[in-house]
Amino acid sequence: MDTGSPLIKQRHLSDFDVSSHSVDFISKLPDEVLSHILSYFTTKQAVATSILSKRWEYLWTLTTNLDFSDQIRCNYSDKNECNTKLRSFKDFVDRVIFYHGESIIRKCHLHFYTYQVSPNIYSWVCAVITCNIQELSIEGSSFELQQLPWRLFTCKSLVVLKISGMFMLDLPTHICYPFLKILRLDGVLYMSDASMDRLFSSCPVLEELEVIRRRGDGVGIMKINVPLLKRLTIHCGVYSYECKHKTLLNTPCLEYLKLTGNTSGGYSMNCSSSLVEARIHHGCDLDLLNGIAGVQHLVLTGKIMSDLRSIIEDHGLPTFNNLKKLELYVGKPVDWESLPDLLECSPNLEVLVFPEGLVVPKESGRDYYRFYWHQPDSVAECLLHHLKQVEIFNFVGLPGELYLVEYLLEYGEVLECMNIHCFDFSTRPRMRKKMEGVIDEVSSFERSSSTCELVFFN
Repeated sequence: MDTGSPLIKQRHLSDFDVSSHSVDFISKLPDEVLSHILSYFTTKQAVATSILSKRWEYLWTLTTNLDFSDQIRCNYSDKNECNTKLRSFKDFVDRVIFYHGESIIRKCHLHFYTYQVSPNIYSWVCAVITCNIQELSIEGSSFELQQLPWRLFTCKSLVVLKISGMFMLDLPTHICYPFLKILRLDGVLYMSDASMDRLFSSCPVLEELEVIRRRGDGVGIMKINVPLLKRLTIHCGVYSYECKHKTLLNTPCLEYLKLTGNTSGGYSMNCSSSLVEARIHHGCDLDLLNGIAGVQHLVLTGKIMSDLRSIIEDHGLPTFNNLKKLELYVGKPVDWESLPDLLECSPNLEVLVFPEGLVVPKESGRDYYRFYWHQPDSVAECLLHHLKQVEIFNFVGLPGELYLVEYLLEYGEVLECMNIHCFDFSTRPRMRKKMEGVIDEVSSFERSSSTCELVFFN
């Protein structure tokens, strides 16, 4: 090879003039390319490039992503230092927004944690929503009640809007979000039930909604009337003794539903036929179960298993004809008494998962809350015809666990596999030795399905 060829010489660092070639080359790239490169920088880093040369002085104003946060490192015992840094931060945000002018902003994150900065949020929001913004995130951690400009609620370009903090949503009469697809509201306050309803009804193409409710948020009856909504998450921090709260859902296209917090309020739901996955945490009632009866993948957690007992005694459970996968989290105290009823009401169930296991450890960590498995009088249809997979985590080999596993193996006539993930006893030799005996015992259990594969994971 001719190492003295011009091509090879150009690749030697000693022959490459950085100042006269690489910098000039980058600077000569089109504005669109340079602004795309700057979009990977933080806002502070992008602005800092203005000192490179005259060519770069205002290039940063072409960036479409802005991110501001007043989390400043300073000695909090020195108030003068903190105040100086906060004033510098506010001046920085003002300067960036001023020089950015009316250039397009695709994304903007305004996250503020100090009360000194909170009064500026109003004017900064007013400024950025004039830039054809598509995604806006506003987070304020001040404990002082704040308001947002009415113009925010008529910003037609918004596709994603996230608001978190003590903001009072004093909404205008006319709200216009023709392109808004994702909306997240965390801890905000509402003027009334009607104001929340008006907000949601003004988002005709909304597909994803997350509402985190706090005590005293001003809403008793939450109406969500969104025809195209596909994903809904509600965390309810409002308790029944505070108000007679209800949730009314008219979401005929809903595919995913997650309810956390206090889920014991009344529910009226029009979404059952489209629902693919539902995750219910910390309690449920009959109206809620009826509303999600058409679900294909159901996750029940916390104390729901004990709640089911009273529902079964008073009313019975609805039939989950479409349910293919059921995930059940263990509660404390452990209660699997309702499991046969759940299986009976899930005639087409194919997959049964216990993600946390069948028992939970006591506070000491050396023993477990136990349960006793009572074999039901009849065998659920899903065990005879449809259940193909069972998966159990954190298996420790207590008697109740063994009886339940034996029951599922004995009556699961079409089971294809049972995966048992044993608890990690690697630091406890005696328990590890005992688990080896448990595995041998379970392996000897009779199986109705001749094709069932029993697999242990240590």
